[in-house]
Amino acid sequence: MSLALRRNFSIVGENKTVGKENNKKDLHIKVCLTEGVEAPVSHGLEKIMLKPGFPDFAFSEIDTSSQFLGKKLSVPLIIAPLTGGGKFSRRINNNLARAAEILKIGMSVGSQKLMLDGKSTPASYLVREMAPSVPLLANLGVVHVRRGLDYLKKAVELIGADGLSLYINPLQEVLQEKGECDFTGLWTMLEELAENFPYPLILKEVGFGMAPSLLKWAGEKRNISGVDVAGLGGTNWARIEGLLSRCNYSLYETWGIKTRDAIITGRAYLRKDQFLIASGGIRNGFDMAKAFALGADLVAMGLPFLRWASRSQEEIIRGGRTLEQELKVALWFTGSRTVKEIYGKFYWQEG
Repeated sequence: MSLALRRNFSIVGENKTVGKENNKKDLHIKVCLTEGVEAPVSHGLEKIMLKPGFPDFAFSEIDTSSQFLGKKLSVPLIIAPLTGGGKFSRRINNNLARAAEILKIGMSVGSQKLMLDGKSTPASYLVREMAPSVPLLANLGVVHVRRGLDYLKKAVELIGADGLSLYINPLQEVLQEKGECDFTGLWTMLEELAENFPYPLILKEVGFGMAPSLLKWAGEKRNISGVDVAGLGGTNWARIEGLLSRCNYSLYETWGIKTRDAIITGRAYLRKDQFLIASGGIRNGFDMAKAFALGADLVAMGLPFLRWASRSQEEIIRGGRTLEQELKVALWFTGSRTVKEIYGKFYWQEG
């Protein structure tokens, strides 16, 4: 299957010296749009039930707005990092940025390694002009901490971002062809970065749930602005990399901490002044409400936005407005005027 996928997804006119890594980015998009890439296990939120309440106010009074990195969001929602550097990334990211500006939601670009290393045109990352008023996150892997402070600062500054999302993905790396499989010394370097980075810094998992040890560490660090726990139950990078490398991904696709449990653990360790971002299989406004009830401050989604963006900007806007409406219905159901008021309004389903 993976060989056929590669053959059927040739990139006409790609520069051969840099095309291999760009082609990999495009293959990631192709796999996500055409294959089953979600974990075969749930995110666990189906066991969380929202408590009914009495809304002593008008539905029109419900306010889903929030603040993130000094900017106002109409909904506490971020478009998770999806793509950057490939042939099709520019159109997708432009669609996402324009829609994010209209919807007033946050956005993270995909990994900027190719851009910073001169292996890709910066065009697919330069979206600030299309989304001038919403939070924008730069994006790099934790292995790039080795490249030094200036390299990481450049990721933020070149695209006019509001902060850096640093993804932690050991399982994905070891399953990739030519993945970065030496994490020696990264912990110490991360400690130094947390003390010296001049911009908001957010740690992010990639769909296997943030390690409790890292959550505990982050909660103790003054300069870590927040964590995206990115739990098991959504887009599964073991499956994606397995489809591309022909490894037996079924051995690994159920590994990790479910989104529900990652949120609960994250809330226990992070300080109140740190953002807890929930992601991992959240696909509707009702799931969003459950994440907020468990203690998340924001929700991030990737795969739904990628699929909408591959079709049109209008599709993204329709999808985003549907999510907002579904969230408002859940808030109404629980008697919550704001997202903050739904915190704690849940119980566990028996059985």
